[in-house]
Amino acid sequence: MLNHTKSTIAILSLWFIAVIQSPLYAQEAGSIKTARGDIALELVGQVLNVPMTPTSYQYGYLSFIDGIDSVFTAMPHNETTARFTFYTEANTTQVINNGKLRIVDRTGTTTIYLDEAPNGDFAVPSTFADGVPILTMSLKQQVILDLVENTFTTVNINTVTSASTFAAVEKRLRLGHVGDQFRTFISGRANDTGTPAGFVIAGYVVPIAESAP
Repeated sequence: MLNHTKSTIAILSLWFIAVIQSPLYAQEAGSIKTARGDIALELVGQVLNVPMTPTSYQYGYLSFIDGIDSVFTAMPHNETTARFTFYTEANTTQVINNGKLRIVDRTGTTTIYLDEAPNGDFAVPSTFADGVPILTMSLKQQVILDLVENTFTTVNINTVTSASTFAAVEKRLRLGHVGDQFRTFISGRANDTGTPAGFVIAGYVVPIAESAP
């Protein structure tokens, strides 16, 4: 009986130590949940289309994430203080001209990064891809360009291919799960500021489908 009691105490002691040593966030980890059709993310960025190639680079920062109080480290709220950035590389698959409209279809990949030491610089696109990747998505994109006004609208369908948890307000969170789908709406126009990018953009993202259980 004494040996049995000692064994039970030893097992309980090991279990207690394991619980104490487990990170607190293990019980707090979870996904940010946004109702379908509601705004999950807002973005600000620029677009650089490489001449004589079908490649388009689209990059910038997230100015809003549903469920996170602060996505900036300080004022002013811009690329230099943004904790979350994105970088898209897309290839043109089709171009159709319809009067004064040009329709461009693209496919590619979008990655969202967490950068706790923000250094965004629109003159250096790579600064938006030097953080820790927390969400990667495939991309199907349609751009409708007004050739007269030099403005455009864009719709993306993004499907999550990988997602990682990250620290936020003493919790571990993630922006989605593999298989989740989002629709992105973007408005843009020709950039007159003299920076290398050809266009400036802003938009928002809404969830449209969750991954199968």
